[in-house]
Amino acid sequence: MDSATLRSEFEGQLKDAEAKIAQAEEQLTKLKEYKIKLVGGLETLDLLSKEETKEE
Repeated sequence: MDSATLRSEFEGQLKDAEAKIAQAEEQLTKLKEYKIKLVGGLETLDLLSKEETKEE
């Protein structure tokens, strides 16, 4: 392989890697948001549970 072909191959692989990283970062952000919602739901359940205990 000559250097021009090798350069072209590396550039293509670099673009592919950058696209995969961007996609993974987007998925990570969505998972973090989902985790926050789950934690909020658990906190709400804890508060409701404490209120029920006080009423009894």
